Amino acid sequence: MTDVFTIETFSGHVGTKFLIHYGDSQTADLELLSATDVGSSNMQSQFSLVFLGPLNGPAAQGIFRLEHDKLGSLDLFLVPIARNNDGLSYEAIFNRFLE
Repeated sequence: MTDVFTIETFSGHVGTKFLIHYGDSQTADLELLSATDVGSSNMQSQFSLVFLGPLNGPAAQGIFRLEHDKLGSLDLFLVPIARNNDGLSYEAIFNRFLE
């Protein structure tokens, strides 16, 4: 897996499942709900990923190991952003200068 993530890395995987590892040895499925450009320019790439997980998933922000059948393993900083009857939503924000 490349370490330079782009929105194209994820946009083809919206609607697919990721396995999140948290706690001592707990796991849960997360669904990638969206991969959205949030203001990229010629000099900067900015995008957001939103995932939906179970209500009993981790409620604290942090770096989590995710696994995906096509993307492999990746570590992402996830922030819980909403909780409703569907589950707990997390967001990862990417912001990097382009060369």
